Amino acid sequence: MQGEFIALSRLLATGRAPSRVVCVDGEREVTWREFACRVGGIVRALAPRPEARWLIHSEHPLPFAAALLALVHAGRRAVLAPGLQPALLDALRPAYDAVVGDAIGAELDLRAVAPAELDFRPLEARAARIDLYTSGSSGQPKRVEKSLHQLETEAGVLEASWGAALGGAAVVATVPHHHIYGLLFRLIWPLAAGRRFDAALCAEPDLLMQTLRRHGEAVLVSSPAHLTRLPELIDLASLRPLVRRIFSSGGPLPAATGAQYHRAMGAAPTEVYGSTESGGIAWREQDGTEAAALWRAFAQMQIRIDADGALCLRSPYLADDDWLTMGDAAEVLPDGRFRLKGRLDRVVKVEGKRVSLPQLEQALREHPWVREAAVVALEGAKQALGAVVILREPAREAAGREPLIGALREFLAGRFDRVLVPRQWRFVARLPGDERGKLTAAGLQRLFHKAQDAAPT
Repeated sequence: MQGEFIALSRLLATGRAPSRVVCVDGEREVTWREFACRVGGIVRALAPRPEARWLIHSEHPLPFAAALLALVHAGRRAVLAPGLQPALLDALRPAYDAVVGDAIGAELDLRAVAPAELDFRPLEARAARIDLYTSGSSGQPKRVEKSLHQLETEAGVLEASWGAALGGAAVVATVPHHHIYGLLFRLIWPLAAGRRFDAALCAEPDLLMQTLRRHGEAVLVSSPAHLTRLPELIDLASLRPLVRRIFSSGGPLPAATGAQYHRAMGAAPTEVYGSTESGGIAWREQDGTEAAALWRAFAQMQIRIDADGALCLRSPYLADDDWLTMGDAAEVLPDGRFRLKGRLDRVVKVEGKRVSLPQLEQALREHPWVREAAVVALEGAKQALGAVVILREPAREAAGREPLIGALREFLAGRFDRVLVPRQWRFVARLPGDERGKLTAAGLQRLFHKAQDAAPT
């Protein structure tokens, strides 16, 4: 059963039925009353503390959500790290004053906080601040400040777009909750819409199927990396009676993968395009046709192309009315849909010649031996490119690595100047991704730091 949509700034002040289920945590159902008292206990524990900026450190989405709401109700700034690795948190140490969560050494240990009933008041949503950090393609954390107003406005757009279709379906996810995509789709949107969310991170297919069967009706929040692997691990048709809709974000889903889901389930995953800075911009559902590869902007979104060919937008959930320039080249069609043409920052120079890395990657994918490919500019004094390839027939590499590389190089040399053909090659079973499954330049470059497997130039 679905509840009334309530913006997060008013959610605790408005409340829901005490017995309404907010979260399913294993075999236990967490009710609205328990959740509200969790938030109240954290607000009370924060009251005597002087620290203004609090990093939330919890791999469990329920205490994470409670801490997030408690911080904004206590007038503090919430800080969300892009990962919880110790080295990353150390690098971010100047960005926060204290830690709230269930980690050892947290200044406020949520496991020791007693629940408390509080009389909540509505928040001033524009004043409530949250700092997110994105690793971006370079791997360097970048701070992105959001107001609660921005996040709850985006959740409202999502509900207007798909709420009726989702109904009371439970939210099940394979992505973490501390990045913008997981934060919105796993926590903020379900809490505002009154849908229960499952606490499990269902990265393994057995756990995913078990969780989906438990709910009977679910929406799956996932990523291209996970969705691309899943057809090899389960029968996609078995998802059809269990999943109302699949969402995907964090990168483009291969068109062939979308078509595969469309054939097996009757609908392709709904891909959401955007970034931490912009929020969601547009969506598409690839069924294998050329038209389905185009993106449709969300309601009230304005888009245009600047003189450099970059996509620009004005959005109802940005901090102001200024145009935001994205790092993606795009082409807008007369009907308002648009086609992405690759990252502008992925046009590089090799020996004075410019090349689009996405074009190289697309050319490699067209070779009959290649299932997936990524190309990266290698670090070092000498300009060179490296190619990371997933083969359709893994045994082909064992049959002769140098002939394999030679054939792929010759294939590209028929389309590109020879100086632009990758000089180093890696053949892998899976492209490297961060915990969201997002492919990064830093992850690709690490594959070339090892001396072994270097290809002949």
